[in-house]
Amino acid sequence: MLFLNLNHLGGKWLELKKQRMQNLLKIASPDEALYREIMLSLGYPRNKVNFLELALILPYSEIKKLKEREIIERALSYRAGFSDDKDGLPDYFDLSLRMSKSVWEYRGTRPANFPEKRIKGITELLTKSVERGLVNLFEDNVRSQKESKNPKSALRSIMDFEGIGIQRKEEMFFNIVMPFLMVFSKDKGVCEFLKLMFECYPPLHDNKLTKAFKNEYPDYEIKTVKEYMGVVFFQKNKEVRVMDSKLGE
Repeated sequence: MLFLNLNHLGGKWLELKKQRMQNLLKIASPDEALYREIMLSLGYPRNKVNFLELALILPYSEIKKLKEREIIERALSYRAGFSDDKDGLPDYFDLSLRMSKSVWEYRGTRPANFPEKRIKGITELLTKSVERGLVNLFEDNVRSQKESKNPKSALRSIMDFEGIGIQRKEEMFFNIVMPFLMVFSKDKGVCEFLKLMFECYPPLHDNKLTKAFKNEYPDYEIKTVKEYMGVVFFQKNKEVRVMDSKLGE
């Protein structure tokens, strides 16, 4: 009988995520690295490269200077090529630096996920972070929840900003914020709490990979987000031998 240690595979998934964050911190400041990852995540599945380019031509260091939400949104929309509205942009803002609207992909994308709406949605978080910085904002939020016994309530408080739905916030937290802070934070309590969240939080909303897994292995019950990420790892790495997945049992 086929046996999968989903917890072990979830741990392997996390180690790869942490390695990615470590690599990013070698080439960018902490706030810039986290900003790029968040922006990249807004583009799934067809506009990832475009959102990363937008993050590079409008870096977080420039976002912080803009301060106001309306101006941040206007600057992002202008640099993305979606708007010609320059009202309120500072005199030093480089108007020649922008993308072409034609590079953005809409085929197969639900209207709710159109890049213009993703830009509008993320500006709430960016605006809330300008005083402390993105990394400090999330680390402070996690620190404030260290004693929480309710994982779902804790996550809502950590990801306390409007503009993005709860399912997307959950994905952003576990795919980006959690592994980033596990690598970056020097606060042992923060890291221990993040580890606990990973091990205790219920599985996320089904995606193509988890649905395929459930169809193939209907007897398996995914109980935690760690096991959920183990499924993601397994489905993306079919060549991994089943015996390897038993390690750490």
